[in-house]
Amino acid sequence: MSYHALFTLVFFVAFMAMTFWVYRPSRKQDYEKLAHIALDAERQRKGDDQ
Repeated sequence: MSYHALFTLVFFVAFMAMTFWVYRPSRKQDYEKLAHIALDAERQRKGDDQ
């Protein structure tokens, strides 16, 4: 097996591992919290203006 094929295989396995780590079900709650940060900051800013 050539080095190019080996590097391709290593990077593909690393990509798949990172993809599974990011999309695992236990991370959903963390991502939902992060998704609301900008909205909460906007609501606080609007509340301060009034």
